[in-house]
Amino acid sequence: MAPVSTPAVLLRAHAFGETSRILRFYTRDHGLLSVMARGIRTRSGKGATTLDTFASGELTAYVKAQRDLHTMKDFACTRSRGGLGASVLRFAGASAVAELVVVHTDQEPHPEVFQALEESLDSLEEVGDGQVAAACISGAWRVVAAFGFAPEMDQCVRCGAPLGPQEMGRFDLAAGGALCQACSEGSHDPRVGPRAREQLRALARGALDVPLSHPRRHLALLSGFIEFHVAPRPLKSLAFLGELLPREEEA
Repeated sequence: MAPVSTPAVLLRAHAFGETSRILRFYTRDHGLLSVMARGIRTRSGKGATTLDTFASGELTAYVKAQRDLHTMKDFACTRSRGGLGASVLRFAGASAVAELVVVHTDQEPHPEVFQALEESLDSLEEVGDGQVAAACISGAWRVVAAFGFAPEMDQCVRCGAPLGPQEMGRFDLAAGGALCQACSEGSHDPRVGPRAREQLRALARGALDVPLSHPRRHLALLSGFIEFHVAPRPLKSLAFLGELLPREEEA
């Protein structure tokens, strides 16, 4: 059987026996792939394969249809993203993005998800310290949007009316978007005003130049949205991220 090669990002790694590892990659051409890297833990020195979590590169593997575990031949790293490991908050944000991809994807190609994953990880590594919290939340929203679940922020998800520039409303988690002021009557969903809506729009498209004054509130809304539309149970990585985000008086 001939091996296949595809751009890939390493999301998770687990030891297997004394010399091998099971690696989970998200690939551009084959979706989520779990591969056995035999003997990888015994390799060292010049020419050894770089297998840092969140690294990008070219994965070469023997992929068999209808199988959950494949065999890795080689991984040629093109970007290690070592900077993510230098900051607990950056690493937590990257872990949240990775967990989203792991729980929601399969062995089907989705190039738009692959692109959102790489761009989110790059942003988390490159932004200044003052924008890391925004990059964490933005990265998750960008991946969610690539799944096809972008939040509706321009018109009411119940009546369809355009939202006024100064209109106060709420965010209907089940419906996946904002409610106008009239449809918000009696709702107990999170309140979203014009400033919060603009921040959400910016985060979902990867723009980090909008000041994020309430990062924990944004994360709570994101987490609720994900539970309704992406994952059936809370993600551990998002809970951990919530412990690290600055409180409102620190933001």
